[in-house]
Amino acid sequence: MRIADKTELLVAWPLGLELSWLNGVLLGCRVRHAAGLVPTGTTAAGRSLLAALERYVGGQPTVWPRVPMELHGLPEFTRRVLLTLRDQVPHGATTTYGELAALAGSPGAARAVGQIMARNSWPLLVPCHRVLGADGALTGFSAEGGLDLKRLLLEIEGAVLPA
Repeated sequence: MRIADKTELLVAWPLGLELSWLNGVLLGCRVRHAAGLVPTGTTAAGRSLLAALERYVGGQPTVWPRVPMELHGLPEFTRRVLLTLRDQVPHGATTTYGELAALAGSPGAARAVGQIMARNSWPLLVPCHRVLGADGALTGFSAEGGLDLKRLLLEIEGAVLPA
């Protein structure tokens, strides 16, 4: 297990984004409700991500800054799914696990995509909250806050949710 050389906490109510960096590469992040969090962070990358987070919680369409992410060591399929989601499912849009599998070049791999989403180390930057069940239902969100947080993120983005 790697220990990050820097942890930054970015806060833009109602969300906090905790970033773990090692040698300028983003190892992972965590999304949390911002209540009671004290922001830290002074790196240039952290400031650009904070600006994006502020736009995001303000409901503005947000393209997250591209920061180096620690993708080394991940299986090729995992990298392909994560980058496909990041690059092809924009702010306010949703997809299903099966559709994402097809977009990533592996139709029929919906379950595998679900497992990848459950282990996504970069929520918001790799927007796993935009991935829904085959029937459009909110399913499988393992971040702190669970499905309530997933719903909040989609509402912030103005995504159309099932009734």
